[in-house]
Amino acid sequence: MQIGKQLQQQRKKHNMSQEDLAKKMHISRQSISKWENGTSLPTFANVVVIGELFDISLDELIKGDEALMNKFEETTPKMNKAMEILLFGIGIAMVAFVFSSSIFNISESTLENWLFLPILVSFFCFIFSIKWQNIDKITNKWTVILGVIWLALVMWPNIYSFIEGFTREMNTLNG
Repeated sequence: MQIGKQLQQQRKKHNMSQEDLAKKMHISRQSISKWENGTSLPTFANVVVIGELFDISLDELIKGDEALMNKFEETTPKMNKAMEILLFGIGIAMVAFVFSSSIFNISESTLENWLFLPILVSFFCFIFSIKWQNIDKITNKWTVILGVIWLALVMWPNIYSFIEGFTREMNTLNG
């Protein structure tokens, strides 16, 4: 069965209009209409969202739609932005490590002191650059949980060090 007919059946089964489904998917109603009448095909990301919304497997959703399966087979996978950021960041960190440790002989504690403020500033700049209105399209429950754990682990030593240094300075000023 074609994805458009499958989508229309699932939408009606769940008492949803095209507008309702479009709002849940954060896309236009016209996109839903085009998919249902077969004039265009959804992206893989949209097929995944449809499967999650209607609680059906991707196999069940796209099986029998040769045009959609061919579209997915033809698209060559390319590196997404998150992977580019991750690999570029690791590369910069490795180069910086080589320079700081072997060439300039900077100790770890000195490096941590120098980097605390740039890390904090870059983190907040990163947070403010995210388009939060689209965040629900790219995250799921596990992404959020793992992100919170990662953030807590990254920030924990820095916060601990900052508070410890602050209280130590306050004690020396007061005592």
